[in-house]
Amino acid sequence: MQGRLESGGRRWSIVLAGDDGVRMQPTIRRWLGWAAPKQHSRFVGTRSLFQHTLDRTMRFTHPARTVVVVSRGHQGAWAQIGARDPGMVLVQPRDVDTAPGIFLTLTYIRARDPHGRVVISPSDHFVFPEERFLGEVIFAIRAAEKVPTRLLLLAARPTRPEADAGWIKPGGDLAHFITRPIRAVARFVEKPEPALAQLAYLSGALWNTSLMAGNVETIWNLGRRVLPDMMAHFERLSNAIDTPKEPEVLRAIYERMPTLNFSRDLLAHAPGDTAVMEMRGLTFHVGRPGSEC
Repeated sequence: MQGRLESGGRRWSIVLAGDDGVRMQPTIRRWLGWAAPKQHSRFVGTRSLFQHTLDRTMRFTHPARTVVVVSRGHQGAWAQIGARDPGMVLVQPRDVDTAPGIFLTLTYIRARDPHGRVVISPSDHFVFPEERFLGEVIFAIRAAEKVPTRLLLLAARPTRPEADAGWIKPGGDLAHFITRPIRAVARFVEKPEPALAQLAYLSGALWNTSLMAGNVETIWNLGRRVLPDMMAHFERLSNAIDTPKEPEVLRAIYERMPTLNFSRDLLAHAPGDTAVMEMRGLTFHVGRPGSEC
């Protein structure tokens, strides 16, 4: 763990950069000529997807309330952070997928500001244009206040039946923020078979961008209800924060931490605790490096 967290802030951000990217390594090696986690790779320009995400995030959240999670062995992450100064960089002892990564960061944020609001951003997506995207995220942060007991997900209108995407089937309207509907979630479908992806595409389902906004305590309680065994580990860590036992407890809980995906193993079991809002005016890239929306 490295950094400092500002206490008492209202808006926080989590940047997820802990994926080892094993599944994408052959594709990235063919695309770039060498192997690296997708989020640390540079496909266009001089910045990696991770650097783009971190630069964007620190424009809508104070750097002192920006928390980054990486995995042990991601040596390139430190060089890519460089002069950027997030409030904290957390190092997972091992990559156990997105659910532990999110709740590890929430453990530290909750210890400082249990009544705060958080924006969760993956670091392996490409979006264009940047300014429009920033506006959409800020819009979502404000829209999330309309559904305070739910986790609000940002979704994108699909341009093809991509089997490598997560899909959200929207339900009825829950509320409106200005002119934009906030809709219930009927169900989640994570990386379906091609035939099911085609069905999702034709039925009006949306791409799950994994960008989320919600109250810290709302997300924490959702984890307690759906993944109680995992949350017991983070409750133990909560009690050790800022004590001499903190590093030892972190190592110990990750020795027993299950591998759990936030969408597949948590959200898919609790669609009634979520809401979805569609982004507008953006190109959102999903799937293999170089694929176009």
